[in-house]
Amino acid sequence: MGGRVVNLDEERKVRRGREPWCTKQELADYLGFSVRWVELRVREGMPARRMGQRLRFQVSAVEAWLDEQQQRGPAA
Repeated sequence: MGGRVVNLDEERKVRRGREPWCTKQELADYLGFSVRWVELRVREGMPARRMGQRLRFQVSAVEAWLDEQQQRGPAA
C-alpha cells in the first residue's frame, strides 16, 4: 500500500472549482470503506467513469448516489 493520503477537499480548492476524479483507493479512504466495497457498489450502479483501463470517481456524484440508495432502503 503506502500511497499518499489525499485530502479531497484541499484537492478541489487547488483545481479552481473543478472537482477532481479520484481512484478506487482514494474513494475508499474518503468513505471509510475497503476497495472491495467500492467495487461491489460499482456493480450495483454507483457512478464511475472508465479512463483508459481504470475507474475514476467524483465524490459528489458518489455521495448523491449513496443518498439515493439510502432513501430507497434495502432491496426487496
